[in-house]
Amino acid sequence: MQSREVITLNFEGSSIRLLTAKNGAVEKFELDTLSPGQVKDGMIMDPVGVGVVINTLFAKVGISKQRVVTCMTGLRAIPRRLTLPKLPANVMEGAIRREARREMPLSPDELYLSWQILEDTGSNLDIYLLGVPRDLLDSQVQALRAAGIKPEVMDLKPFALIRAVNMKDVAIGDLESDSLDVMVVVNDIPHIMRTIALGEEDTLDKAQRLAEELRRTIKFHNDNQPDLALPADAPVVLTGSLITDTTLFNIVQSQLDHPVMLPESPLSTPPGFPSATYMVNIGLALK
Repeated sequence: MQSREVITLNFEGSSIRLLTAKNGAVEKFELDTLSPGQVKDGMIMDPVGVGVVINTLFAKVGISKQRVVTCMTGLRAIPRRLTLPKLPANVMEGAIRREARREMPLSPDELYLSWQILEDTGSNLDIYLLGVPRDLLDSQVQALRAAGIKPEVMDLKPFALIRAVNMKDVAIGDLESDSLDVMVVVNDIPHIMRTIALGEEDTLDKAQRLAEELRRTIKFHNDNQPDLALPADAPVVLTGSLITDTTLFNIVQSQLDHPVMLPESPLSTPPGFPSATYMVNIGLALK
């Protein structure tokens, strides 16, 4: 962790969560709720109004708006693994865009693409490709701009969670009032990341849905990649504001064959700090 203060901002559908960290420790944290309709299915419908909420949150905590690290929802994000022959740097982007057009259900014109080389075998490149919907990202940038913030770094929520949990082999389930996220990580590589929008169903039903999605996603991964199956003793880590409810945690835990646990913060935290609620922010602070 860097010695300078890191300011993180996590957009959830019904709230915005701010956390600052310095020297490996959480210093300040606060959240503010959003009005119904300000965000819908990950899209910020009222950038100016959300900007006002952001300004209120920063004023409440009493910090500047410099060096902000933030993230966006994983809704409609499309991850892919590609294998390409080694190509000159000046043609690599064109080759990746052609593969994206072939592999992704949305046109690259509708996505912001980013990629990372995972392995160079000498003749081929193993590439992790991510497509993020332009409309979702643009609406968030508009809200940040309305609050006078130019973020230093933007990340994807599932990546922030994976970084915060920091386990080689793990499944992660995140439960919020309006969405759930499921991730499967094997050998430090995220193989599946899914984000699902939730409606107005009861919170017990949302916990049941998370359990079903975790069970289904782990089975799908293991059936389709038996050589990279999630080990039987690998844990399932549950995060998110709703999972702090013991009843909801127990619903999920009772339906999974893997050991189930709450997250441990890799940063020092104040007494009573709700790690599960701010795990995304912690992952952003570690970026």
